[in-house]
Amino acid sequence: MAKEPSRNKDRDIRLSEAQLRHPGMEHVTRPNPSSQSETAELGEEYQYVVADLQRIGIIAVVMLGVLIGLALFVV
Repeated sequence: MAKEPSRNKDRDIRLSEAQLRHPGMEHVTRPNPSSQSETAELGEEYQYVVADLQRIGIIAVVMLGVLIGLALFVV
């Protein structure tokens, strides 16, 4: 049987300089990975998620209340 080629050798993505450049992105630098600044940026970027979760929670509580009210009314 033929030996299968090792796939681990080519796991790293190799891009040329031309592939790394994007039009209009010459002034952008890569961010320095830092846990505090990354967490702060994510918090600012996804503020709408907290508002959506609160809205979903309120709707769930109202629906549960309606169901309990209907259950008491029917019995």
